[in-house]
Amino acid sequence: MKKIRNRNVSYRPCLIVMITMITISCTNKIDKLRELKLEAINNIYNMQNDDAKKNLEKALKINAKDPEIYYLLGNVYFNEKNYDEAIKYYTEAIEIDSTYAQAYTSRGKIYRIYNKRDEWCADFTKAYQLGDKTVYNDVRHCIPIDR
Repeated sequence: MKKIRNRNVSYRPCLIVMITMITISCTNKIDKLRELKLEAINNIYNMQNDDAKKNLEKALKINAKDPEIYYLLGNVYFNEKNYDEAIKYYTEAIEIDSTYAQAYTSRGKIYRIYNKRDEWCADFTKAYQLGDKTVYNDVRHCIPIDR
């Protein structure tokens, strides 16, 4: 029988390689996600809604907890005048990030189209509180006037 010698095995090189691979993988995903969102924004701007949806669905596979993806999907459906679907996506963005002012603003615009005053006032007020000053004129009309 052969005796097995007691050796000190260093795992450090293996750990360095593993950490490097994980970092590269994560960086690639972040870059790919950024690329997909930028392409979707361009698609939305050019009214290429089907292409935008495809890019955003791919982005969701990379990170399903990115509120911007849901916000952009809301914009796609807003462009299509599919307001119920747009509200769903804006609401999802807000549920992921309750400080996402643009999602409140966009959802508020739909509530205004639906003439749901309480809802649009609540969304515009929240957006204004979060720093979206573009809704100032809308928020002014939400303040009750005591006579």
